[in-house]
Amino acid sequence: MPIQTTKPTTADMLACVARFADLQRCETGLPDMQLPDCRRAFLNVLGFDQPKGDGQFSPFGDRAKARVSHLQAGFGVSFIAAAPGKGVLMHTHDTVETFMVMKGTWKLEWEGDQGDDHLLLEPLDFIAFPVGVQRRFECVKPPEGEAEGLLLGMIGGNAPAAEISPAGIERLIEAGIFQRDKLAA
Repeated sequence: MPIQTTKPTTADMLACVARFADLQRCETGLPDMQLPDCRRAFLNVLGFDQPKGDGQFSPFGDRAKARVSHLQAGFGVSFIAAAPGKGVLMHTHDTVETFMVMKGTWKLEWEGDQGDDHLLLEPLDFIAFPVGVQRRFECVKPPEGEAEGLLLGMIGGNAPAAEISPAGIERLIEAGIFQRDKLAA
C-alpha cells in the first residue's frame, strides 16, 4: 500500500520548525536539577507525553515545553546545556537514549559489568544507550570562550520514562528533595 501524501500549508510547516535562537531554556522539571552538581538547562525541540508510572519521570522533565509538540514522532529531541562539572544523576530509560555532542567535551558514564565506566566525547561524537542501562552525562569542558557545553539528546517513544538509580534516590533523600516515607506510598 503506498504512503498517503499530503500538501500542508506554509503555516502547517512553520509549526514544525524549531529555530535554535527561539528555543526557551528550562532549568527545572526533574528532581535532581535542584542539586548543585545537576544544574542544567533543556532547550526542548520535539516533545512527547509524560510517562504514567509511579517514580517515573519524563527524560526532559515536566516543564520543558517542546517547540514542536503536536507531532507523535515516536521520539523526542532536546538540547542540554551545562557548565563544567554539571550533569545528571545515574538513571535509566525504558527506551533507547542517544546523545550527540554539539559543543564542548562531555563525559558519558554507565554502570557496566565491571563497575562504572565512561567515555569522553567531543563535538559530533555520538553514543546510544540501550534500554535499561544506568547512565549519566556531565559537561567536562565548554568550548573556548563559552560558559557551557551543549549536548543533543534524542529518546525513543511517545511517552518514554526515566527512573533515577537507587544511589541517586538516596542523594535526593539526603538533600531533602525526596522523603523516604512518600516513596513507598
